[in-house]
Amino acid sequence: MQIVGAIKSMIGRQELIHGYKMPSERRLAKELDVHRNTVIKAYSVLVSEGFMTVSRSAPKGYFIDIPAEDDNFTNRFFPLEKMILYDYDRHTKKFMDIFADTFSDKYISFAGINMSKECLPVNGMEDIIKKLLEKASDGNILLAKLNETERTKQNICNMLVDENVYVKPQNIQLISETTKAFNLITTLYMREGDCIIVEEPVMPDAVSIVRNKGIEVITVPMDNDGMDMDLLENRIVRHKPKFIYTMPTFHNPSGIVMSLEKRIKLLELTHKYGVPIIEEDSQRDFRYTEERIPSLYSLDRYKSVVYIDSFTMLFPYGIKTGYVIGPTDLVKMLGVLVSLDEIFIDNIGDFLLNEYIERGLMKEHAIELATHYKRKRDLMCCCLDAISDKGITYDKPRGGVLLWCSLSNDISEKRVYEEAEKRGVLVMPGFVFYLDKYKGKGHLRLCFSNVSDDEIKRGIALLGEAIDASKRKV
Repeated sequence: MQIVGAIKSMIGRQELIHGYKMPSERRLAKELDVHRNTVIKAYSVLVSEGFMTVSRSAPKGYFIDIPAEDDNFTNRFFPLEKMILYDYDRHTKKFMDIFADTFSDKYISFAGINMSKECLPVNGMEDIIKKLLEKASDGNILLAKLNETERTKQNICNMLVDENVYVKPQNIQLISETTKAFNLITTLYMREGDCIIVEEPVMPDAVSIVRNKGIEVITVPMDNDGMDMDLLENRIVRHKPKFIYTMPTFHNPSGIVMSLEKRIKLLELTHKYGVPIIEEDSQRDFRYTEERIPSLYSLDRYKSVVYIDSFTMLFPYGIKTGYVIGPTDLVKMLGVLVSLDEIFIDNIGDFLLNEYIERGLMKEHAIELATHYKRKRDLMCCCLDAISDKGITYDKPRGGVLLWCSLSNDISEKRVYEEAEKRGVLVMPGFVFYLDKYKGKGHLRLCFSNVSDDEIKRGIALLGEAIDASKRKV
């Protein structure tokens, strides 16, 4: 902050003027006899506050940026609006609008993955909170000196042993959530003009993250057991991607589980062509069968997989503890980015999480949740079976908290969404999960994580009415 203050003062005295090129991070650190990370943080603050800009192309470096005064409010904010919305395409916008409505009491919502209040982990929490208060200074939780980061990493290591994943704390970087992890990894290793391969259908937020960096998104369609590997190899050769992003276990939105054969083939392709994988495994806790296919990370012999997961659906008490597992150098670089981007570290939330894990309560809670969501899945399947004659089908998922439903060719998913909304039911239409032109037939994604049994029964019955109404409009 001393560096930030000194540079601002020099700008105020016009010792540093618009366009002035600042010393490099290393040079200024050497002149001031401070660590380079200190200069990086100072420059980051000045960039975020608009006093400096950074250029990645010639001329490269940091430059003083003093914006011209402009009394026109609209003109001042237009460039920012244009930047944010440039690749915020209609599919992503529709997805975000529908998701925002999932929190409204007006609807029975099958549209978003949210945890129900009845699924909150409450067993044992009273004792844990008492312990936290005892550790706090004078009963003030905000003054508690808790060093929970390394403890959290070790607990993650211990939990992953059950998945046959064996890692050390130095290979883990804590992050707020999986979307943030994906964002930081692509920020660290990808530049404008690069390419990433993703499964299709794909979550719109992941697409928006990379497209807004000027990164090209190449999709590979999925069979019932994962990506089409022949097409994948063809697109690797043709487009030379920097990463392959996959959710092989209970894929969102399709619910597909990649077969062991395809996982092995995928790893062979990444080794052959030198393309690393980002593996998201955020649905793995909700298995409804004894089948347990190893993660790509646990099968990887080539150190080519970066693994991301979070506790968001298990432990949502005001924290979003996700994590990235990867090579030490990647984890260290992510740590630098996190230190710049996430100033506040929620040690209190991590304390609650660690106590919950170490008391064995997390494992019990995960088992209870899987049982709960399996029953919800079975109820929704039963209700969908009752309206199957209307032209809606599904493949019963082996895990996760959603169903990917297919509509017959005479049904418009857009009209079904509209008719269902009129009846107070929210569903997510399939087209939002496809890039550009819609290549598949009609789909709906139905989530059951935050609906009661009665809402499932009433909501699916109303969905049947919506399908009938949409047929009459065709």
